Amino acid sequence: MRKLKVLLLAVGLMFSTTQGASAHAELIKSFPVANSTLTKAPKYVQLEFGEAIITLKSKNANSIVILDSKAKIIETSKIVIKKAVARVEFKGTLKPGKYLVKYRIASADGHILSAQYKFSIS
Repeated sequence: MRKLKVLLLAVGLMFSTTQGASAHAELIKSFPVANSTLTKAPKYVQLEFGEAIITLKSKNANSIVILDSKAKIIETSKIVIKKAVARVEFKGTLKPGKYLVKYRIASADGHILSAQYKFSIS
């Protein structure tokens, strides 16, 4: 009887762990860091997620857009996806000020993650 209880507990833990592992992708690391103030202009924005990013034929499936304090879009390279990392590089040098990073990412489980964060340059 005790072996049966242990087996049922193990099976229950296995299913609860599997369920947690299938959660949607979340941003786990960013550069620049959210709400940070940099003393030097960054050359890129890089986002790392908790699971792989899928690339789709749709041009709007994955995007990173950076806006200045006047809501003007900052020119960047095409987004590059490598496993769980998405990156764009700036075509010019950012000036001191406040910036908004908006992103839309299709995670490996097919869900879309759309969010934003701010950073500034002093």
